[in-house]
Amino acid sequence: MATLVSIQDRPKRELKVLSLGMTRTASGTQALGILGYKGVHHGIQGISSPLEWQVFNKACDAFYPTLPTYTGASFTREDWEVCFGPYEGVTDMGTFFAKQLIEAYPEAKVILVERDIEDWYQSMVAAIFSTTWGLRADVVINLLGPLYGLNGGKTIRKIMLGFYGVKNVDEMRRVARDRYRQHYAEIRAAVPEERLLNFRLEDGWAPLCEFLGKEVPGLPFPVKNKREEHVDRVRRKQNMFFKHVAKRFAVNAVTCAIGVGVVSLVLWRYRSVAP
Repeated sequence: MATLVSIQDRPKRELKVLSLGMTRTASGTQALGILGYKGVHHGIQGISSPLEWQVFNKACDAFYPTLPTYTGASFTREDWEVCFGPYEGVTDMGTFFAKQLIEAYPEAKVILVERDIEDWYQSMVAAIFSTTWGLRADVVINLLGPLYGLNGGKTIRKIMLGFYGVKNVDEMRRVARDRYRQHYAEIRAAVPEERLLNFRLEDGWAPLCEFLGKEVPGLPFPVKNKREEHVDRVRRKQNMFFKHVAKRFAVNAVTCAIGVGVVSLVLWRYRSVAP
């Protein structure tokens, strides 16, 4: 069996929907939740444990030949179940492994949320590229993360470099638009028409509900993931990390100072009573 660990204790649900449009479309994730799907795996928010980062890391090595860690090793539905077993819907992170998930879950319906390519690109630059790379991100991902056993940032970088087939973020920016077009062409070629919904968020509930066999809810279609909100959320998390590390450093420094003081006092007392 190919899975990394047993998943017997996790909820088991049938994966029914794959939303495989390019990232930055959290509105679709919320819409699936409103329609009653139990568990929708979305991006970093959906990754609940270090185990899932291990699964994505292993998937990178299995599927991305441009990575130096590429192995081409077998990776099956059982491996995906470690992440997606408790979910009825997968969005966002699933996009990076779209063709593999389509093959692994042939019974799942596929939604392809499409955006204006320039709007998508500017959103990616501001909310993803600029928060996953740069000095602040380097400190968190390369220094503080490993210090506290948190390797998710490195895995996110690995996923993106592999998906775009590049070596650094500058190359990623250059090829991003072409990779967007390639991704949509690949999905449309891989999925039969009866399993595929080409969808824009401005289309609203009607086509989505018809495709999924759901009643139109009495709620406005959700609008999520404004660029500024995502950047602010990432910056707040980074700042919390810095504050946490600073607090632990201060506690350790005080503890060390007290320890040195105690040792010095003992030595002084020993010397004062020694013959």
